[in-house]
Amino acid sequence: MQELLFEIGTEEIPSAYQIPAVESLKGLLVKKMEERALPHGKPKVYSTPRRLAVSIPDIPEASQKELHKVFGPPKKVAVASDGSYTEVAVGFAKSKGMDISDLNIGQTDKGEYIYVELEKGGMRTKDILKSILPQAALSLSFPKSMRWGNCEFRFTRPIRWIVAIFGGEVIPFDLNDIQSGDETRGHRFLGSQSIKVTSSSDYLAALEKNFVIAELDKRIKKVLEDAHKQANQNKAKLEIDEELPTTVACLTEWPIALWGSFDKKFLDLPEELLITSMKTHQKMFAARGSDGKLTNGFVGVSNMKVKDNDVVIAGYHRVLSARLYDAKFFFDEDTKHSLESYTEKLSKVVYQKKIGTVGEKINRFTNLAENLADNIKPELKELTIRAAKLCKADLETLMVYEFPELQGIMGREYAKIAKEPDDVCVAIFEHYLPRWAGDNTASTDIGAFVGLADKIDTLVGCFGIGLIPTGTADPFALRRTSLGIIQTITKKRYRISLSALLDIAIIQLKDKLESSVDEVKEKLLNFFEWRLKNLWVGQGIPHDVADSIIAVGFDDLALADLRVKAMNELKERDFFEALVTTFKRVSNITKNHKNGNLLKVDESLFESNAERELYSALVSTTDEVKKLINDLKHIEALEEIAKIRPVVDRLFDDVMVMAQDKSVRENRLNLLKCLALLFEEIADFAKLVAKAPG
Repeated sequence: MQELLFEIGTEEIPSAYQIPAVESLKGLLVKKMEERALPHGKPKVYSTPRRLAVSIPDIPEASQKELHKVFGPPKKVAVASDGSYTEVAVGFAKSKGMDISDLNIGQTDKGEYIYVELEKGGMRTKDILKSILPQAALSLSFPKSMRWGNCEFRFTRPIRWIVAIFGGEVIPFDLNDIQSGDETRGHRFLGSQSIKVTSSSDYLAALEKNFVIAELDKRIKKVLEDAHKQANQNKAKLEIDEELPTTVACLTEWPIALWGSFDKKFLDLPEELLITSMKTHQKMFAARGSDGKLTNGFVGVSNMKVKDNDVVIAGYHRVLSARLYDAKFFFDEDTKHSLESYTEKLSKVVYQKKIGTVGEKINRFTNLAENLADNIKPELKELTIRAAKLCKADLETLMVYEFPELQGIMGREYAKIAKEPDDVCVAIFEHYLPRWAGDNTASTDIGAFVGLADKIDTLVGCFGIGLIPTGTADPFALRRTSLGIIQTITKKRYRISLSALLDIAIIQLKDKLESSVDEVKEKLLNFFEWRLKNLWVGQGIPHDVADSIIAVGFDDLALADLRVKAMNELKERDFFEALVTTFKRVSNITKNHKNGNLLKVDESLFESNAERELYSALVSTTDEVKKLINDLKHIEALEEIAKIRPVVDRLFDDVMVMAQDKSVRENRLNLLKCLALLFEEIADFAKLVAKAPG
């Protein structure tokens, strides 16, 4: 068993491209090896700004030999009546390089066919790799690629070297005159530009001696440890988020953390502005003092080891100060004007040419937010209207024009300066939540109302003019928008009708729709169904459980979410399989029966104790189950329903439901339909798989 080491060396790759690219490279290699019957061990990836690399251990010297059947013509034309092979069969054998003695007859879904067994695999691994390594490299996709110089293919940055080693030997091939070899390169300024390697172990060690930490996780760890050390030495604590350490690690090969500071006068600016200036534009870590307040200190991470760190720190200070001077100017200019003045300007800003201006959009979602407040918390209506009117004002400010990522944040800060109510200030920021996967939802009802209204208007407007996400394109981020709506409603447990909200938004946009109202709504509901199921499955809910809840309706998203969690928990109970089996039997036999009313069950038609027991159980259980469902106690409701199962099983054992006597038959079907409808208060059990997959 041997190891493959494959490295593509380049000019500096953007930080956001590296992780997806190296994971894609790994996936492509694994897929192509498996297609060629080449087993392997667990791959490892390495990436820095100048390289994408994969090592794969435990690869044999040759691919596995396998016999596989290749079917030819059917027996009826390949075999004569006397049992001999026809010319058709002889021709098939010759086309496969086989003799007629190698022909066999096998059964398929379509009948009997002749076939031959061909040997697949057994090819030298070196020859396979010589083919698939360049294919994998050329198959990589990036957000932005181009042809460099006289290069015949597109890549995100110019390729400078290639390492391709299997079992210590070079796999020879070339990409646009760049020949593969066994030499990698160290740090651009600190290390050797010619380092001979034979395996991943000496590859990692040799690179580290040449100031390159190839393992991303190791670089992230070093960034954090060194940055915290610098902060501790200066009696401060870092402001850390999930993204910045990874981004910094992807910008460096040999990270060195340095402490710096900026003029204290900038501390008068809002904290988020300072943090964003440091993080987004300079990739620096902000720092807080022992009192929890932001200090004028920061940690920058350099990719260069120098004799005098003060020179680097001075450069950080100069660049950051220039940014902060700009920010202070924008802030001072913005606060000379009222929020209303910025909102007024939005009436002339086009949101989308077919939908209208941002001002028109604000008017629409303000009405929708007011409706939400009126139905859920009427006492918040006036504050909700105020927040909706002001929530987009900062889009016209100098600050947000320069720092788009501060939208909502600056609106909140400017609202505070204008002495708007605290709830309005918070809602201006929170209406954008959640902004990405894993982000928080709005903590306040006002923020939730305005956010839901804004997002629903966006969805309806885009769907109404045909801007619907495809498999590859979602320029208006409508998937994320719909997910934000679902997450907000389910987390806040708002008992509202999704259909009714869509109706209000559609009516407001009806003059701009390019499709009928019904068509737009149908597409939106289908879209929500798809996104809701994806969300649940992503949370670990099995597909069949998600389908069982969606089948009985998801208009009340909060209720549907409670039901799916309850059903998922029920699936782990001992009685689940038997319960599903029983229900499916009930569902199948009553699917065409319309009547399901206990009041119309005629006890005088009962012919067995099993019928009487089931009727008695339903009479005593139905009201209790519905009360539990109404109280959102779905687990308890399902447990009550489960108690009826033995009685139902006895009924099926003791009587013939489809009796010859029509009155008796209809009475029994009515009784069982009552049970089926009770199940369907929560889920469509017919869609459940009795035993969880796996």
